[in-house]
Amino acid sequence: MSNEFETALYFLGRFLRCPKHVASVWPSSRYLAEQMFNGLNLVSGDVVLEYGPGTGSLTREVERLRSTGVDVRYLGVEKDPGMHEYLVRHFPNLEFVLGDAANIVDYCQSHCLPPAAAVISGLPLILMNYATLNNIFAATRTCLRPDGVFRTFSYVHSYPSRSARELRELMGQSFDEYRLSRPVLRNLPPAFMLTGRIPREAQALQESAEFVIA
Repeated sequence: MSNEFETALYFLGRFLRCPKHVASVWPSSRYLAEQMFNGLNLVSGDVVLEYGPGTGSLTREVERLRSTGVDVRYLGVEKDPGMHEYLVRHFPNLEFVLGDAANIVDYCQSHCLPPAAAVISGLPLILMNYATLNNIFAATRTCLRPDGVFRTFSYVHSYPSRSARELRELMGQSFDEYRLSRPVLRNLPPAFMLTGRIPREAQALQESAEFVIA
């Protein structure tokens, strides 16, 4: 049995145990992983934060970058204890914390990390209530550099849902630049990427929200 298939079966097992936390029956494909890092223009010394690494589908792109000589600093935040243990075992050269992405500011401080160049999220954001989502976005903006990038993905079939619409609106309010990609079809299920660049400060965010409400 290949390592890739073993990983997928483990991922499926964690989904069956905690479907609300995992939210997908299969890990992200390498095609989605490549797209999630495409265009980030990372250089040695840059900080990359990852929310919900799971079994490391996206994390492997960090290892690939390091193998090419781009020595980025990395911290992954995983809430599921089983997956956290899996990550620590399979990625011994990377750092992970068992915890909640909403506490990312504390984790960055405790690891003495400067503001991040990029935050990559594999969390099921559309399954979270709006208050939790707001807390994660506020913490993320605090941890990003002024030119930093936040990137996440959302499955194509969820696009018309209210929660997916709220996520897109929050992305547009939280960043000066926001872009929704074409679907990545070679993934199960197919997914859009959502990219936000240049995090807005609290005052600018409030003005943006007021404009949207008006």
